[in-house]
Amino acid sequence: MIVNASASAEEPVIWAVDLAVQPAVTLHPGDVVDRAAWYEWAWERFGDDGLLGIDEGAVDVAEAVELGLAPSVRVLDAAAAPADRDWVASRGGATCTLLFVDETASRAAAAELEKIGGCTVVAVRPIVADADAWREHFTRIDVAGFGTILPAWEPGAAEAGPAGTRLFIEPGIGFGTGLHETTQLCLAALAAWQAQGGSVERVLDFGAGSGILGIAAAVRGAGRVVAVEIDPLVHTAIRANAGRNGVGNRLTVTCDLADIAEPCSLIFANIVAEVLLAHAADVCRRLRRQANDQPRSCLILSGLLADDVPGVARRYADELGLAMGVEPVQTNAGDWHCLRFAV
Repeated sequence: MIVNASASAEEPVIWAVDLAVQPAVTLHPGDVVDRAAWYEWAWERFGDDGLLGIDEGAVDVAEAVELGLAPSVRVLDAAAAPADRDWVASRGGATCTLLFVDETASRAAAAELEKIGGCTVVAVRPIVADADAWREHFTRIDVAGFGTILPAWEPGAAEAGPAGTRLFIEPGIGFGTGLHETTQLCLAALAAWQAQGGSVERVLDFGAGSGILGIAAAVRGAGRVVAVEIDPLVHTAIRANAGRNGVGNRLTVTCDLADIAEPCSLIFANIVAEVLLAHAADVCRRLRRQANDQPRSCLILSGLLADDVPGVARRYADELGLAMGVEPVQTNAGDWHCLRFAV
């Protein structure tokens, strides 16, 4: 949902205009636009006339598979997802809802929208707004071997102690609330690495999403964390999460892995196999190497299904220059696997 930041949050009732929108919309004779452009038009046309937000709907992975838009129900919502992952935009006819400040604004908009080709008004209805109702779906998450993840609005401060680590993450933009198995595997791998005396002096979180992995490392003592996230819309959320956990002064965010010059003692890459393979050389080049034989740097890879593991493990072992027979530590949760290399 896109929300107009200028709208009042105190109004207990808002009004919705439910629409069926085709892939092509005729605004005026000879003026045909696609659905994405129509959403932009709607904001321009009604943004100053009471429009609060546009809910474009959702397509979950099971429905995407049924529609032929996704190859498998096992999908990791990676930051580097390709453009064709926009399943809502890929549908034929789609439903959406325009939210307005009051009945007058909603009915005036509906009257105008009924005249547009490819756009059908289904209903105009009131909605009792409860801004906090969605929070009931987010509770504490206990991660074995690591600690607890709490919603950002819960009281308390982040900490790392004998009983485990406590983090606070805002559910919202950016993959990584702690619920997904791949995130939990990475957090457990971080704790296991430190239990062996491994260094977290400088940390790189590649494909950071919410920033949870780099933030976790900072809470557990990392001196410097760089989060690489290609979607700039998520950067504000990463910084907010870092601030909520008291580590904002130790975390920076960038869009490009090429911006990272200084070697890192710990690297997270929780993405998907395709992206991991494409960036293997660039990722490994940024892992600090030791002059002695004692492994003090670590690379944690996740987002892998069982069939992905052999190829990814071989590729990264080669890039890291590991001797034949040296295998990464492998863990799994459900269908997902994690690899931990020490160098």
